Formats: sequence, C-alpha cells, structure tokens
Amino acid sequence: MPTNELILQTFVNGLLLGGIYAVAALGLSLVFGIMDIVNLAHGHMLMIGGYVAIVLFTAVGITPLVGMVVAIGLMFVLGMALQKVLLEHVVDKGLEQPIIVLFGLALMLQNLGQYFLGGDSQSTNLGIPGSGLEIGSVFLSFPRTVTFVIALILIFGTWIFLRYSTTGAAIRATAQNRTAAKYMGIDTNRIYIVTLGIGTALAGAAGALLSMLFPIDPYVGWSYLLKAFAVVVLGGVGSVIGTLVGGLILGISENLGALYLGGGYRDVISFSIFLAVLLLRPQGLFGSGGGDT
Repeated sequence: MPTNELILQTFVNGLLLGGIYAVAALGLSLVFGIMDIVNLAHGHMLMIGGYVAIVLFTAVGITPLVGMVVAIGLMFVLGMALQKVLLEHVVDKGLEQPIIVLFGLALMLQNLGQYFLGGDSQSTNLGIPGSGLEIGSVFLSFPRTVTFVIALILIFGTWIFLRYSTTGAAIRATAQNRTAAKYMGIDTNRIYIVTLGIGTALAGAAGALLSMLFPIDPYVGWSYLLKAFAVVVLGGVGSVIGTLVGGLILGISENLGALYLGGGYRDVISFSIFLAVLLLRPQGLFGSGGGDT
C-alpha cells in the first residue's frame, strides 16, 4: 500500500497538472458554448502549440515560456483564419457538418505533424537551476509549479476578459442568445472569429505548458481532447470557474488512479469520469446555461 506521504505527493502533483488541463478545456468550452461546435481538432491545436515551443527551444534555444507566448499569438491567428476560411460556411448548420470538417482537420494536422516533425516524442526544459523545493513532506518541482501558476494566470485572465471587456460582454451575449445579440447590433460573425481565436490560443498555451512536463508527439491530440471533454463535462459548459475546478479534479483523479492502478490507466480514468458525469449530472458541477462565466 502507498504511504501517506506518497499519497499526499501524488495529490499535489495532480493538483498542479490539473491547472493545465483546465486551460486546455477552457478553449474547448468557449467554442462549444458560444458557437455550438464540437471542436474535434482542439487536441491537435494543443499538439501544434506544444511543437511551436519545442521547435523554438531545440532550434533556437528560446525558453519555452517565451515559446508559449509565441504559440498563443500564432494559434490565435490560426484560429481566426480557420473560422473565416473554413468554419464560417458550416456554423449554424447543425452539428454534423462542423464535426465532419473538424475531424478531417484533426487527421490532416496529425499527418502533417508526423510528416514534418516525425513520430518521435519531444519535450522542452524550463532551465531553472535546481529541481524544486520541499514543504514538509511535499516536494514542489519547479516545472509543475511554474506551469500551474501560468495556467491560473491564463484562466483568470480569460475570466476577466469575458466579464469586464466590451468584446467579452458581446461574447457572453452571443452565447446567451445569438439572435437577440444580432438585433442589438453585435456582429456575431466577428464574435465567432474572435472566439475560435481565443479557444485555439488557449489550446496552444496548454500544449506549450505540457511540453515542459511531458513529451509531445503528433498523436497526443486525441488523448488530450478526451481529457478536455471530461473537464468540460465535469465543470459545465460556459463556466470558467467550473472548468478550473473540473481540471483540478481530473488531474488529482488521474494521478491517484495511476498510483493505485498504474500509469497505463490514465485515459481510462478520464473516460470513466466523462461517462459518470454525463450519466449522473449532465449539466456539470457549475453548468447553468450559455454565457455563464
């Protein structure tokens, strides 16, 4: 049986990892809650963000923290371009067309990643002297702690943007009632472009953060898409705080489950949580309808 110290350490590690899961899921939640699109390519956007940080780190020696900023900018532009060029023609035309288009996009991104970057797993390094610090019996590694703090900044920055900015108010209005938003003079097409840009940028940020902890390869998109779905269902669509709580719960559950069952059961745990919440509380812990932040 694991010792109490090991259980506590595993709990803390899961808590720190859950912040990144929440960032990844927040982008998926925004796009689904506002545009009614299930972005099946979201995990592959995360993969691209991870590779942006990795390429900058390995080829130029740029710290992955700066690489994350670059990934956010590039993915924001990519998301807006995808909405304008591709998804604009299938939004508001049911669930099937966007799902087919985005599934095809996910496969294309996976194949492009494999072709240009190979199938080998790669990661980055924060380059901070020392491995971490001890607080009592708990060891806080620098990479996990730094990525968790950055994840919180991204999540609460997004919440502040949605709550207090003019564009954020327009996004929330569109989420609540897009027809009424149009009558109030809101350009919903522009809101869709901005929303997909933000959602994709958050996925890219999560990928860059994950590259500091785990190897990234062209196939990780499906696994992290599942985790993001589990977090969104757990926290509730449209709730930023719910997404954060859901990410923390998933991170802790995965780590504790891996401790008792083995690391190979991480995705099984994610999927089990996903199904359990769908059956017992489909609206999630904090879900209460569109536009709730």
